[in-house]
Amino acid sequence: MLSAGCALGNDTAVNAAGHAPGALGAIKGEESVIRMVSEKIDIVFGKEKSKVHCRFVFRSTKQGADAKQTVGFPDMVGDGDHGQILSMITRIDGKEVPSKLQDGYFDYEESRAVIGKPPGENMMTEEAKFHTVEVTFPPDKDVIIEREYVVDNGGSVMGNTTFSYTTATGAIWHGSIGKAEFTVTLDGWTIDDLAFDDGPQKLPPRQQMNFCSVNKSDWKIESPTKLSLVWENFEPAVHGSRRGIFLTTWRTNK
Repeated sequence: MLSAGCALGNDTAVNAAGHAPGALGAIKGEESVIRMVSEKIDIVFGKEKSKVHCRFVFRSTKQGADAKQTVGFPDMVGDGDHGQILSMITRIDGKEVPSKLQDGYFDYEESRAVIGKPPGENMMTEEAKFHTVEVTFPPDKDVIIEREYVVDNGGSVMGNTTFSYTTATGAIWHGSIGKAEFTVTLDGWTIDDLAFDDGPQKLPPRQQMNFCSVNKSDWKIESPTKLSLVWENFEPAVHGSRRGIFLTTWRTNK
Protein backbone atom coordinates (compact mmCIF):
# COMPACT_ATOMS: atom_id res chain seq x y z
CA MET A 1 0.00 0.00 0.00
CA LEU A 2 1.31 3.46 -0.87
CA SER A 3 0.97 6.94 0.47
CA ALA A 4 0.89 10.02 -1.69
CA GLY A 5 3.51 12.60 -1.55
CA CYS A 6 4.26 11.06 -4.01
CA ALA A 7 5.43 7.64 -2.92
CA LEU A 8 4.10 4.30 -3.95
CA GLY A 9 4.53 1.08 -2.10
CA ASN A 10 2.94 -2.28 -1.93
CA ASP A 11 2.88 -1.85 1.74
CA THR A 12 2.58 1.81 1.25
CA ALA A 13 -0.58 3.37 0.01
CA VAL A 14 -0.96 2.05 -3.49
CA ASN A 15 -1.12 -1.55 -4.60
CA ALA A 16 -0.36 -3.50 -7.75
CA ALA A 17 -2.83 -6.36 -7.97
CA GLY A 18 -0.60 -8.08 -5.46
CA HIS A 19 1.19 -5.13 -3.96
CA ALA A 20 0.94 -3.63 -0.52
CA PRO A 21 -0.31 -0.09 0.00
CA GLY A 22 1.82 2.99 -0.39
CA ALA A 23 1.82 6.57 0.79
CA LEU A 24 1.29 9.50 -1.56
CA GLY A 25 1.58 12.50 0.80
CA ALA A 26 2.94 13.82 4.13
CA ILE A 27 6.38 12.50 3.27
CA LYS A 28 9.37 13.56 5.35
CA GLY A 29 12.64 12.86 3.57
CA GLU A 30 12.53 9.38 2.07
CA GLU A 31 9.66 8.14 4.23
CA SER A 32 6.08 8.85 5.17
CA VAL A 33 5.31 10.18 8.65
CA ILE A 34 2.99 7.16 9.02
CA ARG A 35 4.26 3.80 10.29
CA MET A 36 2.79 0.47 9.26
CA VAL A 37 2.48 -1.28 12.61
CA SER A 38 1.28 -4.54 11.11
CA GLU A 39 -0.25 -6.17 8.06
CA LYS A 40 -2.23 -9.38 7.77
CA ILE A 41 -2.61 -10.83 4.28
CA ASP A 42 -5.02 -13.73 3.70
CA ILE A 43 -4.79 -15.24 0.21
CA VAL A 44 -7.02 -17.86 -1.40
CA PHE A 45 -4.97 -19.12 -4.35
CA GLY A 46 -7.44 -20.64 -6.81
CA LYS A 47 -7.18 -22.32 -10.18
CA GLU A 48 -7.90 -19.18 -12.21
CA LYS A 49 -8.39 -16.35 -9.70
CA SER A 50 -7.15 -15.43 -6.27
CA LYS A 51 -9.04 -13.69 -3.47
CA VAL A 52 -7.09 -11.49 -1.06
CA HIS A 53 -8.03 -9.80 2.21
CA CYS A 54 -5.51 -7.30 3.60
CA ARG A 55 -5.67 -5.67 7.03
CA PHE A 56 -3.16 -2.88 7.69
CA VAL A 57 -2.69 -1.13 11.05
CA PHE A 58 -1.13 2.33 10.78
CA ARG A 59 -0.04 4.91 13.36
CA SER A 60 1.12 8.47 12.75
CA THR A 61 4.42 9.76 14.13
CA LYS A 62 3.33 13.36 13.62
CA GLN A 63 3.00 15.15 16.94
CA GLY A 64 0.03 17.28 17.97
CA ALA A 65 -1.89 17.32 14.69
CA ASP A 66 -3.54 15.09 12.11
CA ALA A 67 -1.54 13.75 9.19
CA LYS A 68 -3.35 13.47 5.87
CA GLN A 69 -2.27 11.18 3.07
CA THR A 70 -3.50 9.69 -0.14
CA VAL A 71 -3.17 5.95 0.31
CA GLY A 72 -2.94 3.97 -2.89
CA PHE A 73 -3.21 0.30 -3.74
CA PRO A 74 -1.48 -0.22 -7.12
CA ASP A 75 -2.82 -2.30 -9.97
CA MET A 76 0.34 -2.81 -12.02
CA VAL A 77 -0.48 -2.95 -15.73
CA GLY A 78 2.48 -5.01 -16.95
CA ASP A 79 2.89 -7.52 -14.10
CA GLY A 80 2.89 -11.09 -15.44
CA ASP A 81 2.74 -12.80 -12.04
CA HIS A 82 -0.97 -12.03 -11.79
CA GLY A 83 -3.65 -10.26 -13.81
CA GLN A 84 -5.36 -7.00 -13.08
CA ILE A 85 -7.62 -6.45 -10.09
CA LEU A 86 -11.20 -7.46 -10.93
CA SER A 87 -12.90 -6.03 -7.86
CA MET A 88 -11.84 -3.95 -4.86
CA ILE A 89 -13.47 -3.12 -1.52
CA THR A 90 -11.86 -0.63 0.86
CA ARG A 91 -12.65 -0.10 4.54
CA ILE A 92 -11.24 2.46 6.97
CA ASP A 93 -11.78 1.60 10.64
CA GLY A 94 -14.47 -0.87 9.60
CA LYS A 95 -16.43 1.52 7.37
CA GLU A 96 -16.58 0.84 3.64
CA VAL A 97 -15.38 3.82 1.60
CA PRO A 98 -15.19 4.38 -2.17
CA SER A 99 -11.78 4.48 -3.80
CA LYS A 100 -10.74 6.47 -6.85
CA LEU A 101 -8.95 4.77 -9.76
CA GLN A 102 -6.08 7.00 -10.93
CA ASP A 103 -3.35 6.61 -13.54
CA GLY A 104 0.24 6.69 -12.37
CA TYR A 105 3.51 4.81 -12.36
CA PHE A 106 6.04 3.25 -10.03
CA ASP A 107 9.60 4.57 -10.06
CA TYR A 108 11.78 1.58 -9.16
CA GLU A 109 14.93 3.68 -8.92
CA GLU A 110 13.41 5.92 -6.25
CA SER A 111 11.03 3.26 -4.80
CA ARG A 112 8.16 5.70 -5.10
CA ALA A 113 4.74 5.75 -6.69
CA VAL A 114 3.59 8.82 -8.58
CA ILE A 115 0.15 9.85 -9.81
CA GLY A 116 0.37 11.12 -13.40
CA LYS A 117 2.32 10.19 -16.52
CA PRO A 118 5.98 9.07 -16.48
CA PRO A 119 8.46 11.81 -17.49
CA GLY A 120 9.37 10.27 -20.83
CA GLU A 121 10.61 6.75 -21.51
CA ASN A 122 12.43 5.25 -18.56
CA MET A 123 13.30 1.59 -18.12
CA MET A 124 13.07 2.03 -14.33
CA THR A 125 9.36 2.94 -14.33
CA GLU A 126 6.22 0.86 -14.73
CA GLU A 127 2.75 2.16 -15.46
CA ALA A 128 0.05 1.42 -12.90
CA LYS A 129 -3.46 2.33 -11.91
CA PHE A 130 -3.96 3.23 -8.26
CA HIS A 131 -7.04 2.62 -6.14
CA THR A 132 -6.64 5.69 -3.91
CA VAL A 133 -8.38 6.97 -0.78
CA GLU A 134 -7.81 10.10 1.29
CA VAL A 135 -7.02 9.13 4.88
CA THR A 136 -6.67 11.23 8.04
CA PHE A 137 -4.32 9.81 10.67
CA PRO A 138 -4.92 11.36 14.13
CA PRO A 139 -1.98 11.51 16.58
CA ASP A 140 -1.64 8.62 19.04
CA LYS A 141 -4.39 6.52 17.43
CA ASP A 142 -4.29 3.43 15.24
CA VAL A 143 -6.01 3.61 11.85
CA ILE A 144 -7.04 0.30 10.27
CA ILE A 145 -7.27 0.07 6.48
CA GLU A 146 -8.67 -3.08 4.86
CA ARG A 147 -8.60 -4.07 1.22
CA GLU A 148 -10.49 -7.01 -0.27
CA TYR A 149 -9.83 -7.79 -3.90
CA VAL A 150 -10.11 -10.48 -6.55
CA VAL A 151 -7.41 -10.83 -9.19
CA ASP A 152 -6.79 -13.09 -12.17
CA ASN A 153 -3.83 -15.37 -11.64
CA GLY A 154 -0.77 -15.11 -13.82
CA GLY A 155 1.05 -17.89 -15.59
CA SER A 156 2.88 -18.88 -18.73
CA VAL A 157 2.48 -20.95 -21.88
CA MET A 158 4.40 -23.66 -20.03
CA GLY A 159 1.28 -24.42 -18.01
CA ASN A 160 2.17 -23.04 -14.58
CA THR A 161 -0.13 -20.74 -12.57
CA THR A 162 1.31 -17.86 -10.52
CA PHE A 163 0.43 -15.24 -7.91
CA SER A 164 2.58 -12.62 -6.21
CA TYR A 165 2.21 -10.12 -3.38
CA THR A 166 4.84 -7.43 -2.97
CA THR A 167 5.84 -5.77 0.29
CA ALA A 168 8.70 -3.81 -1.31
CA THR A 169 6.54 -0.75 -1.81
CA GLY A 170 6.06 -0.65 1.96
CA ALA A 171 9.55 0.80 2.21
CA ILE A 172 8.00 4.27 1.98
CA TRP A 173 6.29 3.94 5.38
CA HIS A 174 8.03 5.28 8.46
CA GLY A 175 10.71 3.01 9.92
CA SER A 176 10.34 -0.74 9.82
CA ILE A 177 7.15 -2.74 9.30
CA GLY A 178 6.34 -4.15 12.71
CA LYS A 179 4.80 -7.44 11.65
CA ALA A 180 3.52 -9.16 8.52
CA GLU A 181 1.38 -12.29 8.66
CA PHE A 182 0.60 -14.25 5.50
CA THR A 183 -1.91 -17.07 5.22
CA VAL A 184 -2.33 -18.95 1.94
CA THR A 185 -5.30 -21.26 1.41
CA LEU A 186 -5.07 -23.44 -1.70
CA ASP A 187 -8.37 -23.79 -3.58
CA GLY A 188 -8.11 -26.62 -6.10
CA TRP A 189 -4.41 -27.15 -5.36
CA THR A 190 -2.36 -28.87 -2.67
CA ILE A 191 1.12 -28.11 -1.33
CA ASP A 192 2.50 -30.75 -3.73
CA ASP A 193 1.32 -28.65 -6.68
CA LEU A 194 3.58 -25.74 -5.65
CA ALA A 195 7.12 -25.63 -7.05
CA PHE A 196 9.64 -25.01 -4.25
CA ASP A 197 13.33 -25.18 -5.04
CA ASP A 198 13.98 -26.73 -1.60
CA GLY A 199 11.20 -29.34 -1.94
CA PRO A 200 10.78 -32.55 -3.95
CA GLN A 201 11.53 -31.87 -7.62
CA LYS A 202 8.85 -32.97 -10.08
CA LEU A 203 10.79 -31.54 -13.01
CA PRO A 204 14.47 -30.84 -13.74
CA PRO A 205 15.19 -27.31 -12.40
CA ARG A 206 16.11 -25.92 -15.83
CA GLN A 207 12.82 -27.17 -17.18
CA GLN A 208 10.76 -25.62 -14.36
CA MET A 209 12.76 -22.35 -14.49
CA ASN A 210 10.93 -20.48 -11.72
CA PHE A 211 10.09 -21.44 -8.15
CA CYS A 212 8.06 -20.17 -5.23
CA SER A 213 9.58 -17.51 -3.03
CA VAL A 214 10.03 -17.76 -0.10
CA ASN A 215 11.32 -21.33 0.32
CA LYS A 216 9.12 -24.15 1.60
CA SER A 217 11.23 -24.37 4.77
CA ASP A 218 10.24 -20.80 5.67
CA TRP A 219 6.51 -21.56 5.62
CA LYS A 220 4.56 -23.29 8.37
CA ILE A 221 2.64 -26.08 6.62
CA GLU A 222 -0.65 -26.26 8.52
CA SER A 223 -2.38 -28.77 6.22
CA PRO A 224 -2.09 -30.04 2.62
CA THR A 225 -4.03 -26.92 1.53
CA LYS A 226 -2.89 -24.24 3.99
CA LEU A 227 0.42 -22.56 4.80
CA SER A 228 1.39 -19.50 6.86
CA LEU A 229 4.35 -17.19 7.32
CA VAL A 230 5.29 -14.42 9.79
CA TRP A 231 7.91 -11.66 9.41
CA GLU A 232 8.69 -9.19 12.20
CA ASN A 233 10.43 -5.80 12.29
CA PHE A 234 11.64 -5.79 8.70
CA GLU A 235 12.64 -3.07 6.28
CA PRO A 236 11.79 -4.09 2.70
CA ALA A 237 14.05 -1.36 1.31
CA VAL A 238 17.11 -3.32 2.45
CA HIS A 239 15.90 -6.79 3.51
CA GLY A 240 15.95 -8.56 0.15
CA SER A 241 14.26 -11.69 1.48
CA ARG A 242 11.33 -9.66 2.85
CA ARG A 243 10.14 -7.98 -0.35
CA GLY A 244 7.16 -10.20 -1.05
CA ILE A 245 5.96 -13.70 -1.79
CA PHE A 246 5.63 -15.49 -5.12
CA LEU A 247 3.60 -18.64 -5.73
CA THR A 248 3.90 -20.86 -8.77
CA THR A 249 2.69 -24.34 -9.64
CA TRP A 250 4.76 -26.89 -11.52
CA ARG A 251 4.86 -26.51 -15.28
CA THR A 252 2.70 -28.99 -17.19
CA ASN A 253 3.88 -28.29 -20.75
CA LYS A 254 7.33 -29.73 -21.45
